[in-house]
Amino acid sequence: MGILVVSDSHGLVREVAQVADRHSVDKILHCGDFCVDHKREPFSRMTLVRGNCDATSEVPVEQQTNWRDLHILQTHGHLFGVKSSLLRLHYRAEEVGANVVVFGHSHVPACGVERDILFLNPGSLQLPRGFDVPTYAIIEETGVTPKTVQVAVTFYDYQGNVVRDLGGSYSIRR
Repeated sequence: MGILVVSDSHGLVREVAQVADRHSVDKILHCGDFCVDHKREPFSRMTLVRGNCDATSEVPVEQQTNWRDLHILQTHGHLFGVKSSLLRLHYRAEEVGANVVVFGHSHVPACGVERDILFLNPGSLQLPRGFDVPTYAIIEETGVTPKTVQVAVTFYDYQGNVVRDLGGSYSIRR
């Protein structure tokens, strides 16, 4: 099993529920701009962070989640200027000891490792940018050594089809 990561659904409910129900995962992380009542299904069963378009102050702007050998920093990204650079987000990841960072805001699906930390933006379920279709992602831990963790990131389109142009296998620090 793994972790489902979605972001920037901007008011979609039925579609988010379909994505959440489609996969058997241990956790579901939403990286903000859900733009609906966070207590409503399926959002009530997700770990949420508040985006720049979310009105509730009951949802934090940042979360940290430990799962297996992953220490995940989750944020929307707008407070870290992710549309221009990941540097501030990288500093925050170093501060909290994260080896995975999940974020949204730009609506651009992306995944890569920088200084042994995995940075993952699942894209947007509502308004994709930089890619033809709405996307989301699943992270799976595939192996562990004393110093590294191997993870696989699979991107899917909104209908649940694997997007082969995105994602891959990565080695990050433990």
